[in-house]
Amino acid sequence: MNKLTIYIDDKQFQAEPGKSILEVCREHDIEILTMCHLKGVNDVGACRLCLVEIEGMSKLLSACTTKITANMVIHTKTERIKKYQRITTELFFAERNHVCAVCVANGTCELQDLGYKVGMDHIRYPFLFPKCEVDTSHPWYVMDQNRCIMCTRCVRVCNEVEGAHNWDVKNRGYQVRIISDFDTPWGESITCTSCGKCLQACPTGALWPKAIVQGQMKKNPEIIDELMERRKMIL
Repeated sequence: MNKLTIYIDDKQFQAEPGKSILEVCREHDIEILTMCHLKGVNDVGACRLCLVEIEGMSKLLSACTTKITANMVIHTKTERIKKYQRITTELFFAERNHVCAVCVANGTCELQDLGYKVGMDHIRYPFLFPKCEVDTSHPWYVMDQNRCIMCTRCVRVCNEVEGAHNWDVKNRGYQVRIISDFDTPWGESITCTSCGKCLQACPTGALWPKAIVQGQMKKNPEIIDELMERRKMIL
């Protein structure tokens, strides 16, 4: 297969047709910030963090959902991109109730890491302080809506990897929520297999096992891609 020539941050690369900008950047160790991307499942461009500038286009595009084309000229670290990444990060924190000091994912949270990467030392937007449910009905796991950033990684892992289709999205705007089995308590779900893959996929402390406390959450999201690769070998 003939490779395409593209330019990323003033450097020339050869890449296979059909790949996304994000895939090519990751292959060449070019950092692009993401929250909703999870290797092994389909990308949806939900977080809007992986924005890139493409010469000849006025608007920013998500690197995870934009396929490369021949002679594409891409910029990943312009001041315009950094500005919007900082705004998006601040809105993540302002939209729900993220209190890192008491979170099970403190120290291993991707949202926390993101705040450090964009240099966030304060938030310029008013906190919404929404009333969010904490679902403890499952015998082993907890869903804390206060810490959810609506990346939908849990939804996609449950659908595409486990095939259980337990998680889904309800409402829109600031009232949007992840729901279990047509909006029933997680513990009453007839579709959940209790596999725990959604806990590994979650980038924050929204999904966690009951057996742990503050700062004890350990995650291995890479296991999702490993499972999908093993299935290809079997099939």
